[in-house]
Amino acid sequence: MPFPTFLKSTAAISLTVVLAACSSGGSSSSSSSSGSSSGGSGSSSVPSYVFTPAPSATWGTRGVTFNAAQAAAFAASAEFRASDASCVTVGCGVTPTGTQSAAFVLHGVNWAHSAGLTGAGKTIAIVDDGFRLSHRELAGKTITQTGILPDKGHGTFVASLAAGKKDGIGMHGVAPGADLHLTSFAPSGSGFDIANVTAGTLAAAGLNAVAQNNSWGFEVSSLNLQTYLKNNPGATTAQGLNATLGHGTANWQTYLNALDSFQNTGVVVWALSNDNSLTSGDVMAALPYFEPRLAEAWISAANGYFEVNGSGDITRAVRLSAACGLAAKFCLAGDGITTAAWNGNDTDYRSGFGTSFVAPQVAGAVALLAGAFPDMTPSEWAQRLLASADNSWFAAQGVPLAGTIDYGNGVTHSYSTEWGHGVMDIRAALSPIGSVSVLSGASVASAERHSLSESAIMAPSSFGDSLSRALEPQQLAVFDALNRAFSVSSASAVQTAPATVLPRLPGQASIDQGHDGLNLIHTGDLASAVTGFAGAGGAASVLTMAGESLLVASIAPVGAAGELTTYGFAAEHGAVDNGALAGAGMTLSLPLGSGQVRLGATLAGEQGAVMGLDGGTAFDFGSGSAIGALNLGLEQPIAPGLSLFGRLEYGAVARQGGGKGLVSDLSGLTFSGMEIGASFANALAAGDRLTLSVSQPLRIETGIVEMTRPVARLADGSIVNQTSSADLTSSGREIDLGLSYEASLPNQASFSLGIKHAISAGHVAGQSGSGLMFGYRQGF
Repeated sequence: MPFPTFLKSTAAISLTVVLAACSSGGSSSSSSSSGSSSGGSGSSSVPSYVFTPAPSATWGTRGVTFNAAQAAAFAASAEFRASDASCVTVGCGVTPTGTQSAAFVLHGVNWAHSAGLTGAGKTIAIVDDGFRLSHRELAGKTITQTGILPDKGHGTFVASLAAGKKDGIGMHGVAPGADLHLTSFAPSGSGFDIANVTAGTLAAAGLNAVAQNNSWGFEVSSLNLQTYLKNNPGATTAQGLNATLGHGTANWQTYLNALDSFQNTGVVVWALSNDNSLTSGDVMAALPYFEPRLAEAWISAANGYFEVNGSGDITRAVRLSAACGLAAKFCLAGDGITTAAWNGNDTDYRSGFGTSFVAPQVAGAVALLAGAFPDMTPSEWAQRLLASADNSWFAAQGVPLAGTIDYGNGVTHSYSTEWGHGVMDIRAALSPIGSVSVLSGASVASAERHSLSESAIMAPSSFGDSLSRALEPQQLAVFDALNRAFSVSSASAVQTAPATVLPRLPGQASIDQGHDGLNLIHTGDLASAVTGFAGAGGAASVLTMAGESLLVASIAPVGAAGELTTYGFAAEHGAVDNGALAGAGMTLSLPLGSGQVRLGATLAGEQGAVMGLDGGTAFDFGSGSAIGALNLGLEQPIAPGLSLFGRLEYGAVARQGGGKGLVSDLSGLTFSGMEIGASFANALAAGDRLTLSVSQPLRIETGIVEMTRPVARLADGSIVNQTSSADLTSSGREIDLGLSYEASLPNQASFSLGIKHAISAGHVAGQSGSGLMFGYRQGF
């Protein structure tokens, strides 16, 4: 039976079963480059990542890394721009009012190439009329075939747009490194051989082709098939196709099964009709609407004329093809006004427009995604292209929305019956889509998802850079909302608290100033209150982690000159929101010459962190810790008003809770602190005190962190987890040089001054800092 054609009246070729988009494809003109299309180059700047919500500045070195300078250079190169064509030259029927887009630039091909993606190692299957295999854009490529391949121009054009060689001459395809599998729908030179197309589809699936391009079809509205199936309840799609198009129900059933099988390895790409009066799309491009199993990995392609502004944003859109119609949910639009190889001779190029020339760009994009994301499925490649399509211009162009697709994990994308999901954006498809999460579990489907805000490791300065050093070599896979794994360093999650370079002011309330019996003290400096000498010390204690504290102390004499102080405390955590510290301790003071020696011990329970270390729900270092510390102190007067003091503390920590996140163990934690100094009474005025000190603030000395972290995923969605451990060792040891001064003022007032210079600040080698603080206290 005769079949209507897809060719416009100006086409020089007529086939019974025809090409989906070769308006002016058979034009008599031939050139190595297209018309004067320009603009649409896009912004030359690009963010280093596009996570949503935005992470810290150190988080997220992507697995796909774009190079803005290279992207701009590619977009300006002659071979890249040789694929351009002018709407006026090809006769697309639109009067330009602004800057016409350039197809490869509009679709972000240059950005993919700047990331080193070419489709190498991947195979694109193409079903078309025929191919000139000796054309310089195809010669030398790895090409397999099913059946006889007639020498035809349209298929040559399509194949070069998808995978033409990138060799500095002529033009090149979207995926220039990809191999090809070619099949003719008319191996005899005319007609439609459904058996050959079916065989080619199965052969391509056997080669693990990642995309099959179909720039052909029947100029029959999808409504025809819809009407038949509605009027014949229980009829199969194959029966409807036979009733609508002929060629036998059994043949169509076999072909539909072949398409379904192909989707195990690749995405089926189908060009819509070029008849822009078909507002519901055409029968072949809309097949998944009738046969839902085919919607798994299928993209239909519409064609349009687009104008862009200086930033590459679409400012005008005119549809040149059939609308997406019933294919809207799985449809992409693109710029099919292009120049590519033709079969006149081995260096022949032609310009044309149509969906035939959008579809191979989509197929090439699939190959690029398959190269970047080989651990994803064809369905996921298709979803990424659909969910990242540019529909930002819909509202401004008055495009009504038909609905929204929910792709899961918070990713939704609106589509229209005219333009489908919008214009293909390869760069966006290669970038993280939606929110980025850390996953803990066995598969992307069942794993617990931790947002970036739940995945930051908040490390106090006592850990120095030990966590960053330990985790830097350990790669971690983070996943976007569509379950693509992007590799980052585990150390990217570490946010170390800045080293405190402000000095501690003297004059804090201290147990030393208490009386025999029970003492109750409210303090914001628990360490100084418990361990300091008349409030002058305290910089080296584990209790520096405490915030506002309530301290209860009992002081009892021991012998003639000794003293035993026992105390208990409850405190807010100074480093962790909603954390707490509580514990008890004792200090035995004994005379030593004219001075005294102090032996002390502290036991504390920490809630909400481990030594102030918080890894959120993703890393989960633990729900708290048990802390034990021993300390030795000495204070020795050496002259009237002059005394020396020193204190050393050493302790160990046991993690409590944890195990639900990526941190499987945190053990062997020990810590230390030290301070020595000299205190001068009546140094400048009666009743004042000047103190000079050298101290090492609280520092984690040893520890081992063990993590079981995701490093990759497989195509079946299972997560590859890897366990490794590392020692916690900071690169430096902070030494603080301090000076403090306190003097009494009239009317129960006092003045205090503190100066500090930190060497290897925050226990990080090479860092330093200084601080100055004034204080004034008024008694009532």
